Amino acid sequence: MTQTEEAAIKPTQVEKREYRKELNFWHIVFLTVGAIFGSAVAFVPVYVLAYGGPAGILAWPIAFLLILPIAFLYVELGTMWPRSGGIAYYPARSHGSVVGLMNGWSTYIGYTLALPTEVAVVVEYFGFYYAPLYSNGSITALGILLGVVILALIFIVEIRHVKVIGNVNNGFTIAKVLLMVIIALALISFFNGKNLTAFGGFAPFGFPGIFLAISATIFAYAGFRQPVDYAEEIKEPGKVLPKAIGISLVIVMILYILESVAFVGTINWTKLSLPSGGWANLFSLSSPYTSASVNVGLVAFGVLAVIVIIIASFSDGIVYWGGAARVGNTLSRYDRYFPDFFSNLSKRGIPFNSVVVVFLIAVFYLILLPSFASLIGVFIDAVVISYAQSAISLAIFRKKFPNENRPYKLPFYRVMAPLAYVIAGLLVYWSGFHAIMIAIPSVFVGLLFLIIARKKNNFGMADLKAGIWLPIYLVVIVALSYLGSSYFYGTNLIPFPWDNVLFAIVTLVFYYWGYYSGMKYEGKGVVDAPA
Repeated sequence: MTQTEEAAIKPTQVEKREYRKELNFWHIVFLTVGAIFGSAVAFVPVYVLAYGGPAGILAWPIAFLLILPIAFLYVELGTMWPRSGGIAYYPARSHGSVVGLMNGWSTYIGYTLALPTEVAVVVEYFGFYYAPLYSNGSITALGILLGVVILALIFIVEIRHVKVIGNVNNGFTIAKVLLMVIIALALISFFNGKNLTAFGGFAPFGFPGIFLAISATIFAYAGFRQPVDYAEEIKEPGKVLPKAIGISLVIVMILYILESVAFVGTINWTKLSLPSGGWANLFSLSSPYTSASVNVGLVAFGVLAVIVIIIASFSDGIVYWGGAARVGNTLSRYDRYFPDFFSNLSKRGIPFNSVVVVFLIAVFYLILLPSFASLIGVFIDAVVISYAQSAISLAIFRKKFPNENRPYKLPFYRVMAPLAYVIAGLLVYWSGFHAIMIAIPSVFVGLLFLIIARKKNNFGMADLKAGIWLPIYLVVIVALSYLGSSYFYGTNLIPFPWDNVLFAIVTLVFYYWGYYSGMKYEGKGVVDAPA
């Protein structure tokens, strides 16, 4: 091997600085709960009711069961090959540049979009008390300025040691969980059981409403994957990740059910200035838990709800910002898709340059999409699209690396991996055509980085053959979403439920196409792949 070839497959000089293993079990429990039980506490427990009526509450346990196979396939990957920003590592290793880039870019954009989403929640809740921050369904210029200040405060934490980040998140997470439980229990004391059936019945929108509610819960549950993106900084990830993620998912499911039950029991349509039984109008509430508290006479709890949202958004922002920065670092450090600028680690073991770029992108999207409602759909799809590909990677690694040390193994992977892939696809489909039409073109933008990859000798015909199935699949998703049920904002040429059946079958076909393509792939894919 020539010196040029060796240079092409070795990390750059700045990569001699390493991530620091400073996170323990409780850091990961609170990091997971902090990421999952984030700004979603402000709106999503109410949005599931807007989509499905009282039956929307069922979305929480259903989504919990759907998310489990996806969550634990990442536990296997994260404990086998712990990599910070690992979501950008595994598909690149199994399939090369096309899949690696599209998946990594989707994750990067999704994680980064979480930040303006968190900020939007805080500003909109402040707008309940100070109207100039939020008007006509959008954050005003003054609100955007406040959002930038909030991002700057999170930035100060984000550039510290990862242990400092973990400790700060621990405190925030404990505080927001305790306070939200207090608020929910207080509201439940005013519970009106008639609200469960009096306005259109328990399920006024039927099964489609529940499916739409499930798509909303994915924003809430999305943080389960964040600990895997910190895996390189965890002490004994093989022992910590399985228990921490499992416990955390159960905790947040209970918390979210409690929130939804508390809100539906206190609904007073007149006091909310909404038509009776107008479940879909709940989307228009800028600060639902403050409104609910004030409506039952708990004015102080309305203020407390704002405090919870601020804490939750700061906590979530810290976790997602770190995840986005680490994904950007991996896209440069291991995958060689992003410029070397992103691969730098500071003396504190933090991907500082990547942290700065995330800040700039977050500000841009806050200006472009100045409301929580406009951000959430794009965020969900960008993140969920990136969920799926690692299911195929896991199956490939089981065959190609059968003797690799796996502290945790996903049981029945031959069934669970394709099941996880189909579920992830359906979660995208259920989010609706409007969100898909923004998210998927954004994923294709990532292919522009192939220009960089090619310059680094990281792209060839083998990568194209191993990865062409993914862009085709994404185009098919757009087509099926357009032709599908009007419940999911399609043209209804394929009515419900046959649209879901067809989508699941097509997605399964692409799973096996992706699997066999990856099995034939012989490129290195990432910088530390074995020769």
